[in-house]
Amino acid sequence: MIFRNSLKALLLLLVLTVIFPVASVEAGVLSDIKLWYSEKANINKHSRVIGSEVKTLYRERKSIQNFAEGASGLIQAYKAIKNKSSKASLPQILDIAKSISQVVSGFNNLAPKAEAMYRNAQPSMKYFSQLTDQTDTIQTAKNKIIVKSFSDNRVNKLAGANGWSRVFDSIKSEPLNLFRWGRLQDEYKLGKVEAQYPLKCAQIAFEASAYYFAARDSVQELLGIQKEIEGIIGGDLASILNISGTINKIQNSGNSIEALGELAEVGTQKISKRFDELVKIQNDYVAANKAYNEKYNKTGGNAPASSASIPVRASSAGNSSTVNTSSGSSASTSTQSLATAMANYQKAYEAYVAVSQKGSAAGQAELNQAISNLNKAKQQVEKAKGR
Repeated sequence: MIFRNSLKALLLLLVLTVIFPVASVEAGVLSDIKLWYSEKANINKHSRVIGSEVKTLYRERKSIQNFAEGASGLIQAYKAIKNKSSKASLPQILDIAKSISQVVSGFNNLAPKAEAMYRNAQPSMKYFSQLTDQTDTIQTAKNKIIVKSFSDNRVNKLAGANGWSRVFDSIKSEPLNLFRWGRLQDEYKLGKVEAQYPLKCAQIAFEASAYYFAARDSVQELLGIQKEIEGIIGGDLASILNISGTINKIQNSGNSIEALGELAEVGTQKISKRFDELVKIQNDYVAANKAYNEKYNKTGGNAPASSASIPVRASSAGNSSTVNTSSGSSASTSTQSLATAMANYQKAYEAYVAVSQKGSAAGQAELNQAISNLNKAKQQVEKAKGR
């Protein structure tokens, strides 16, 4: 037994030092590998939750953009009456009243969805917070918000640990793979891009939640004068007669308005950037998985069980995307209309989501087929758009 354990340790050392020499000398790699390997079940569980909630947020990015545009307009209107020594005109008051109404309306549209996302994801965010390595500070005119999150470097390191998990699973399922250096490198690369998805989702969940709660605090003050604003816009005589009091309230809410403007500008840019990164990771994963299957699964070799939640695809236009799961689907792309291609994409996406939600109950072959169909349908849509 002692000899066998020593032999295993020697083989692992051989893999670390010969196949991936850079990783073997990087601080913390072994501890990350050990952590990821021992926590695979929990990581899978929380990855599915985080992925689902971030996908919901992704669908709302148009609403987020509308809210940001409303906040930007509010800042411009507020500047016109910011100076308390100058007299505001009625058109200026109407402008800021409309802007406040738009911001509050946009926030009321987003708030229930954001609250639900945070509530559903909170246990999983708490779990992933144990793996974070940094805190970011969001400074606005009103307050300072501390955000616990992953650095990009930390995301890459933890994703690399999942790559090692695939390497070890590959050797465990077929000991001779230890001497197939190219195979082990492919396992590592696929495992790394696979794990980047849930980690990026966790990063988005942390940051989006922080921006949301900061915006909520600022909007609360505006909600206090919402009824008066609606009265002015609606032509209510009492509200118009009390317009000077409303102006004072708006001017006294300056910190909240300026904070909203800053959060809208910085937060929207940050979350949009994260979504772009997430879409790239999704595309990289589909391409890597396709290449892996073409290289190894043709000969009957099965990929080791995944250590991380597989990405859930979403189109760059914001609509749910899908793929035809029927392996016999071979409609000619040369005559296929864009509408037909999009319909096939939608079907394939729904089928893929159904497979991914099975978790460990789904076989690797079934999952690979769903991913392959998703990729084919995406290509059909791109070709149809090109025509």
